[in-house]
Amino acid sequence: MKKVTRRHSKEEVIGLLDPLIAKWFNSRFQNFTEPQSYAIPLIHDRKSVLVSSPTGSGKTLTAFLSIINELEGRLEARVYAIYVSPLKALANDINRNLNEPLAGMREVAAAEGVDFPDIRVGVRTGDTSQSERQKMLRKPPHILITTPESLALVLAAPKFRESFAKVEYIIVDEIHEVCDSKRGVFLSLTLERLQAFCDHPITRIGLSATLAPIEDVAHYLVGYENGKPRDVNVVEIIRQRDLDVRVLCPTDDMTSLPFEIVNSKMYDQLYEMILEHRTTIVFTNTRSGTEAVVFKLKERGLEDIEAHHGSLAKETRLDVE
Repeated sequence: MKKVTRRHSKEEVIGLLDPLIAKWFNSRFQNFTEPQSYAIPLIHDRKSVLVSSPTGSGKTLTAFLSIINELEGRLEARVYAIYVSPLKALANDINRNLNEPLAGMREVAAAEGVDFPDIRVGVRTGDTSQSERQKMLRKPPHILITTPESLALVLAAPKFRESFAKVEYIIVDEIHEVCDSKRGVFLSLTLERLQAFCDHPITRIGLSATLAPIEDVAHYLVGYENGKPRDVNVVEIIRQRDLDVRVLCPTDDMTSLPFEIVNSKMYDQLYEMILEHRTTIVFTNTRSGTEAVVFKLKERGLEDIEAHHGSLAKETRLDVE
């Protein structure tokens, strides 16, 4: 494992990009973020890397920009890169965020009068319809966005599995969400099955918010070969964010009032806080708790609120997202 300490200049990173992609980037951004400056040259050199940095620092674009830059010329009907997200909601969001840069690059190419590769992006999760799955079988996406469970299923499907024989990159996003659970063990096994199916080393890219112990997570990302961990680079950006953390109590003394009154006052306080802000996300630890919060707040007259959890029907969940 190697900790990356050198941050490349904008000129150095831009020099690695295709002129068309570089022009698109310059039209959208003034400079590369820290994760991008550290990691893009590594991915360009086909080196596996774990990027740990705060939310909103451009980690996802780091991975996709590097990969899109390598997809040049006439693309074959196969999967070049796999993006694995622990959440179906995040997979749908990434699909939109990836297609937007690709559309921008196509516009730049059209204005320049040059060709741009027709990069197909596909999403394969439990929400994917049978007809969409059949389309992917006939015309595989070049970049596949999926979840750990769906990736395992497609690897078990003989026909679709053939599209993975030459996978070059795999991105594991929100790696801290899965690495220390049974689900993480399952994903690790799936990644090794994928590696065994390919006849070349796959470049692995892990993306995460701040985590520890980062060395163990880096080794989890790349796995082991012949009893030794594979080579991996670690980009760790540590920044202290400005946080406003408070513990709020709906009453002066919670022990002096019945539960029902304390509970009612809590929802009154939550209702007032929501009215004072443009956007509010309320997290609960159960699906039934989510439904209860929404019901109680709607009772108080709040209309623009919806529940979100895995038991919702696909159409409802996508509408909420």
